[in-house]
Amino acid sequence: MKILSMHNQFIKKNKDVSLKEIFSILNVQNHANLKTSIILTGIAPLSTALPEHVSFLHNAKYVKDLENTKAGVVIVHPDFKDKAPKNSIIFESQMPYRDFGKVMNMFYPKPQSTGIVSHKSDVHATAIIGNNVQIDAFASIKAGAKIGDNTIIKSCTIVGENVEIGHTCYVEENVTLSHCIIGSMANIKAGARIGQAGFGFHMDAKGHFDIQQLGCVRIGDDVQVGSNTTIDRGSQSDTIIGNSVRIDNQVQIAHNVEIGDASVIVAQVGIAGSTKLGKFVIVAGQAGIAGHLNIGNFVKVAGGSGIMRNVEDGATVAGIPAVNAKDWHRQTIAIKKLIEKRNKS
Repeated sequence: MKILSMHNQFIKKNKDVSLKEIFSILNVQNHANLKTSIILTGIAPLSTALPEHVSFLHNAKYVKDLENTKAGVVIVHPDFKDKAPKNSIIFESQMPYRDFGKVMNMFYPKPQSTGIVSHKSDVHATAIIGNNVQIDAFASIKAGAKIGDNTIIKSCTIVGENVEIGHTCYVEENVTLSHCIIGSMANIKAGARIGQAGFGFHMDAKGHFDIQQLGCVRIGDDVQVGSNTTIDRGSQSDTIIGNSVRIDNQVQIAHNVEIGDASVIVAQVGIAGSTKLGKFVIVAGQAGIAGHLNIGNFVKVAGGSGIMRNVEDGATVAGIPAVNAKDWHRQTIAIKKLIEKRNKS
């Protein structure tokens, strides 16, 4: 069976790009007096790129691929520029991955709204729909919902009563939104559930007594929420997701959690109720954070860690229960030595 290129089969290319356009988007001068009319037809990894492709290096593990690449244009950090072949045009960058992303968007721009509301969608008469909004077949927009200009709502998504979505958002298939206010330029990925009731009940010898969840979810601008991620609404106050937050797939965020601007939450993380994360926090995959804690700004949590107490600004923690990462490594070494000593005795 012939395997087609990802870009050919699934992602439609917008156009070919000239070297002059790349100079412009990267804001660099043509100091080498290159022929700026050179046309590039796409992007490719260093190992498979051809002279008509743009590629990049941002990880030293792939220096060998850089040395052997046939790419016509390569974006590299200055530390690696001497490793590139002479036949490649080199763009030096302090942030090669970011700059490569800018060039990629020239070939493959992000989805743009068609402005078409499918006749197979269900849009309530009281919903307020902005200009140039795309609503695909079998999407349902409930009473009082507000959708901003240039937003895309894909098939089988439900936008609940009085939900607000900002401009230029991309809400993918099978998403359920209720009790939430979402800022602009958000990407809510397939299967995400936002705004459902949190896990709130009183437990005693008489059994479980459910406590109504009266808050909502407030999401800032430029936020990504991964596939099959759930964000519960608040109980009395709100669950809050700051601006520019990135949330991966299959993450659970409980009621009244607050996540600060530009934080990154990786796949399969669970954050229990009423915990507050500061700005620029990174929580690696499968970590668990207990409830009613304060996690400071710029904290890094190692994958698989269990956070059971507050964490101060700037700390890097690991382990179960999580401690300072250096202490965790010392503990690991000490346990290993104890086991080795026991085995020798």
